[in-house]
Amino acid sequence: MKIYKNLQIVIIFSILINLTFLYILFSPSNNSETHFYEFNVTNRTLGFGHIYAINLANRQDRRHRMEAIASSHNLDFEFFTAISKDDYETLNQYKSDLDPSHKACYVSHYILWELIAHNRYMSALILEDDVDFEMDIVSIMSKVYRVLPADWEMLYIGHCSSEGSIFFKIRQWFDNSLFQLLKSDTPACAHAYAISYSGALKLLKEIVDIKEPVDVEIVYKVRSGDIISYSIEPSAIVQWKSLDNPSDVSPGTMGSQWPLKNSTLRFLGLI
Repeated sequence: MKIYKNLQIVIIFSILINLTFLYILFSPSNNSETHFYEFNVTNRTLGFGHIYAINLANRQDRRHRMEAIASSHNLDFEFFTAISKDDYETLNQYKSDLDPSHKACYVSHYILWELIAHNRYMSALILEDDVDFEMDIVSIMSKVYRVLPADWEMLYIGHCSSEGSIFFKIRQWFDNSLFQLLKSDTPACAHAYAISYSGALKLLKEIVDIKEPVDVEIVYKVRSGDIISYSIEPSAIVQWKSLDNPSDVSPGTMGSQWPLKNSTLRFLGLI
């Protein structure tokens, strides 16, 4: 009898905890003044003003994969030829004591921020050339835009950290089709992020004469509150890694694989 009573208590306690989790996860925001980002996710730029894809001139293999992704999702990528670590003439125009590979990566991103500001794009998505997309990326972004505050400055569609609460991770463990938009904490990596026009202006001002790799420097600004940034959890665009696809910035570094539910490159038979 005592065991039965204890079991009832445990069950009731578990139900209360689950109801609390659900309330936290599904309760609407109390901020009725929040304005959300206006979007047209069915256009050829995934709802942004432009899409840039950074690609080194000698990595045509990666460019072909990126072109296949763009074609598969009916998107337009403008390919930007990445600055080479051997292009000292360009590198010397930007102040930083980073090693040539990391500095070249930084300068490539910085030049794109300059282009976004110069062209006055309201927003732009910046991709590196070693990425893979979720097959339902349009559907995911449609859901994200419905809750993305209009004052966003950065949006990490892909990142290299585990963002989000333990409560969401529990739900996601039971249903891996779930995605969540949340305020960025330590997003890391720069393979798939969007910036608004105001975000580009801030990055041009804040990310100068850097001492750490560009993605790390951005994280510092995000964590300090200088940049208004949001992240999609889990990532909808990830870096794909293999022994025959080494990093051009940090050769020999494999790191963790961030799995997709439905890989575009795998669907296309390219990995």
